[in-house]
Amino acid sequence: MTDIEFGIMVAKEAKRLEDEGRDSNQIAKILCDADPKASNYGIGIILDKKGGAFPTSPTLLHFVEKELKRSGDGNYLNSMKLTAEIKHSVLQWQRIPQAHWNEFVFCMPSDAGTGCVKTGLEYASLINPKLERIGIEELGWPAYKAIAKSIRLGIKEYKTAEVINEDNVLPLYQCGPMNTTGAIMTKERINERAKAASDSGKILLLDRAYSGFEYARDTSSKSYDSVMKNSYNHNLKPFIDSNTSFILAISPTKSFGSFALRPAGFLLLYIPEPKQRPKAQQILNTLIRARGSSFEHPSTRGLARAMVESLNKLEDEHLKILQRMADAEGRWLRFAKETSIEKLFSNDFAGLFRNPRVLENAAEGLYGAHLYPVLSGNRCRINITGIPSDDYKIKMHVETFAKYIA
Repeated sequence: MTDIEFGIMVAKEAKRLEDEGRDSNQIAKILCDADPKASNYGIGIILDKKGGAFPTSPTLLHFVEKELKRSGDGNYLNSMKLTAEIKHSVLQWQRIPQAHWNEFVFCMPSDAGTGCVKTGLEYASLINPKLERIGIEELGWPAYKAIAKSIRLGIKEYKTAEVINEDNVLPLYQCGPMNTTGAIMTKERINERAKAASDSGKILLLDRAYSGFEYARDTSSKSYDSVMKNSYNHNLKPFIDSNTSFILAISPTKSFGSFALRPAGFLLLYIPEPKQRPKAQQILNTLIRARGSSFEHPSTRGLARAMVESLNKLEDEHLKILQRMADAEGRWLRFAKETSIEKLFSNDFAGLFRNPRVLENAAEGLYGAHLYPVLSGNRCRINITGIPSDDYKIKMHVETFAKYIA
């Protein structure tokens, strides 16, 4: 069987799975698992140079193991007494200047970034009963729609990079590289978004899943501290400087490689007006109680302890992930020069994924080359850490993607 014949056969199987109701991520995994020659570009986790999962943070594993042992006596266990210390550690990690620390209200919802976004939206709907919809950018994280539906809010999509400023619509911006495409918002547009929020007096939600990733390529010449400060200055400082309230949902998953642990996330409310903070904290406490978080998962408690007791080690591990991302981006760029995909690895893009448009026959061609990204509609989501370490294979893979990307 020739490669193209194989690709046609796999594409037909993909269509059959789609007709069964499988989503594009499930289809990519099923097809990839069935092909012994497969190269996995569809998986949603960071891969190492050999194509395996990047190891879970040893620091988090250590503290989770300790919390599992503590669980043996069967008591309620949580990290509430550490709340202030955890908050300070998170703010320090994000390089938010200490002068602003008292202006933030904090909680730690379970289920990482997803739990943070949902809790943040619940908070927004409670403080504004007239809220009707969430405003998101096209090609944004697909889970936003499911989260909004679960709390009975509508969704309105806007063009990429648009400033969202409508009555009864909560702007939800990705605070870093866009999850699905890797696009980096310009500093000028972020300033415009901050000014619009300040002028209107409306709260907004910033979803920060990729802390520092837009500056990963700088790790070869700059310190971790410099990378994180640059990320803060680019993504967060404009909103703080505008003196407007915002909700900040931070996921530790991609920063610390904690996919297998699924720990909590960090939710911060920036409240410039001191008189409003006690009420905000009261609402957050109610929402956390409603999630059953008077007792926490061992992974949540482990994350809390690690942030307080070993932040320096977590930052070292975050640096290794940023260096892995930089290594993968460098491999792509080296072989993508003067091709249709060169721009995807310029300074305008970063993060784990790219999601370009593809030609009509892309499925057959990519599957025929045993490449398995996530194909959906006319787009192809590529996990950039799927790139192999062998130069010959890199060349073949990049040429194949470039051939079918519009």
